[in-house]
Amino acid sequence: MRRESALKTARQLPKGVIRDALLDAASSLMREQDTVEIGILDIAARARVNHGMIRYYFGNKEGMLLALLDRDVGVRIRQLEALFRLDVTPTERMRIHLEGILDTYYQIPYLNRLIQAMVREASAERVHHIAEELLKPIAKAQHRIIEDGIAAGEFRQVDPKLFYFNTIGSADGLYSNRFTLAAVFGGIPAADEALHERYKRQTVETLMAGLVA
Repeated sequence: MRRESALKTARQLPKGVIRDALLDAASSLMREQDTVEIGILDIAARARVNHGMIRYYFGNKEGMLLALLDRDVGVRIRQLEALFRLDVTPTERMRIHLEGILDTYYQIPYLNRLIQAMVREASAERVHHIAEELLKPIAKAQHRIIEDGIAAGEFRQVDPKLFYFNTIGSADGLYSNRFTLAAVFGGIPAADEALHERYKRQTVETLMAGLVA
């Protein structure tokens, strides 16, 4: 009876409120615990709703995590669309793009791990969705910037596919390696804003140095 009452009360709230609360809860738990292996009871407790709400709004935990990817990566794709409307050189466009990727991994340090977990033993439909709707738009946008830079004489000839992996590997490196940061370098448990800004500047400069003609 108590569970039914909780479900009834939750359903009376605006759908977006509960949905966003669950997505925010999952995101915050993965950041705090440095893992994508989080439980539905913990997610529901953080969101302050009954765990049945996960099934009600998303079907299951995997559906909720896919919705989280859609939300967070979708924001970045829309930012890329805005980037191409700026009247700037390919060099400046690439610099803004790289800074954006570093900011993304600082804000969502679990991103690569979540993607890999979501496609492992997943249905062909889900794999296709993640590849076509979330990952390829970013890779294609970067490829386009590189091609524009080469055509303008600003960039040297580079392999766009390899540069993409250079970018993602560099962006993911600091934020997904808390143990190395703390144990090997005697640093803080996780990157803070000051360290992020230093890492972003150095990483962008390093990547641009390998690209600019």
